[in-house]
Amino acid sequence: MKNGFFVLDNAIHMYKLTDENIDFDHGGKKSTNALVEYARKYSAPGYPYDDISGRELSVEDAYRLMFEESDTDMAMAQTVPSHGGWKLGFSPAENNYKLKEAYPDRVLFCGGVDPITHGRYGAVTEMIRQIEEWGATSFKFYQAHSGGLSWKIDDRQVAYPLWETALEHGVTNVQFHKGLAFNTQHIADLAPYDLERAAQDFPEMTFIVHHLGEPFINETINIAARYENIHLALTAWINQYPVAPRAALHAIGKCLLHVGPDRLLWGSEAFVWPKVQAYIDLFAEMQMPEDLQDGYGYPELTDEIKEKIFGLNFARVLGIDVKAKKKELYGKSGKKSAKKGRKDGR
Repeated sequence: MKNGFFVLDNAIHMYKLTDENIDFDHGGKKSTNALVEYARKYSAPGYPYDDISGRELSVEDAYRLMFEESDTDMAMAQTVPSHGGWKLGFSPAENNYKLKEAYPDRVLFCGGVDPITHGRYGAVTEMIRQIEEWGATSFKFYQAHSGGLSWKIDDRQVAYPLWETALEHGVTNVQFHKGLAFNTQHIADLAPYDLERAAQDFPEMTFIVHHLGEPFINETINIAARYENIHLALTAWINQYPVAPRAALHAIGKCLLHVGPDRLLWGSEAFVWPKVQAYIDLFAEMQMPEDLQDGYGYPELTDEIKEKIFGLNFARVLGIDVKAKKKELYGKSGKKSAKKGRKDGR
């Protein structure tokens, strides 16, 4: 916990950028890639990126970085079913499942399927398998792939069977990478416009949008403001702050003004940026400058708002009893105890 705030990280990724996972025929590069270039651009002293090219993160290293070296209480390990340069995706489902299996008291598993890669019926079948066998409590989707291949959230033939299947199996939230095109994705395919009809047709489903849909920031916020089942993850914007603080404050301020504090989620984008604690400290201390409050109407960043964003909002979406979870993790003291071992005893 940070200053008594329960920290539930919405987005960490168990990457696999080893040579055998690079798809050289569809935008993959051995020495670098667009993701690393983005991370390098938005890194600063004290907030470094990790050059993950050619590497695969171990569950032990992930636990150390997330739970021993930071105030994070729980995290969701998110699959990245993006195949624009990576055969199994940047963050394969199996890698994220292994982290959840090793540390089930702290890690939640976010699965990932893709109707282009799996086929629309195969995606439904794989979704069910990841729920029943791997305990997926959410799913992440990347709709745009290399060379203009894409699908839409509101496609009744392709996408709606996915949302229906998730709900039938007790998964009530799905997540989407919007904006931030990598490699040869088409930016138009990552626009947020297909959220509206799906949000209308599935009011019981929570749709979580990452990165505020950059560069479609105003459009994404406008849509989320009008549909209470759309939540916004502040992933990437927290990471941009050390390099571009005013831009990040404007984005966060717009979210607070138009969407409100109850549907904004904390996400560190670990482990491309491995210094998780630095970002936790940054947000805990972040203030909305008076000139932005006076000039744009942005609300003050109070401790109550930070507490919601840090963890209470996502806990509510997932049905987590925060008080009970604190007691489970820390006992009556409410403080971090010694490291808990892996489930398999290692």
